[in-house]
Amino acid sequence: MYGEEFFDEIAEAVELVNYSPRYRLGDFDCGIPDYNEFLTHDAQIYIEKNISQVKLLINKTNADVIGYISLNTDSFILDPNEKEKEGLNIPFGSIPALKIGKLAVCEKYRGEGKPPYGSFLMYLALGYLEQLNHIGIGCRFLVVDADITHKPDTPKFYEKNGFVYNEKVNKSRKNAMSMRYDVLNDFQPISE
Repeated sequence: MYGEEFFDEIAEAVELVNYSPRYRLGDFDCGIPDYNEFLTHDAQIYIEKNISQVKLLINKTNADVIGYISLNTDSFILDPNEKEKEGLNIPFGSIPALKIGKLAVCEKYRGEGKPPYGSFLMYLALGYLEQLNHIGIGCRFLVVDADITHKPDTPKFYEKNGFVYNEKVNKSRKNAMSMRYDVLNDFQPISE
């Protein structure tokens, strides 16, 4: 497992920037054409329509797009048992969250011996969630619909990073598994 001190090392070599077509977006290849196309074609539209915001993780040395994350607001339903597990004694089931719409890391920056850039992007997303709470906007969870259409084992990556399944939401799902991370937990990133 990597700790925050390891993320400090990553932070020195990268820069998180707002989406911009001035970066070499066409060079990005995460191995999933749909995710590559999102970056080169759809992201700008989603940003302009205020559907999501997209952040790029840029290599400071060569300006490569190492990875990206799209974020938007969301809410999800917890059943009474899940609310009890989370210590939420509240009279409603819909819980506010920050959602990871897409998260992808370029293939050449993944694998044995490479820094855990995907975990680092999640760690930065938790920072945005904390900023929401700091400015007075309540947000308890980071959520994701872990896409299983391209890589069926995607939920394992999120599980290893502390996410749990949203049981109520997943009963009718076939293409993605709804998962959540409680901001009150200590983030324990993993090797990817």
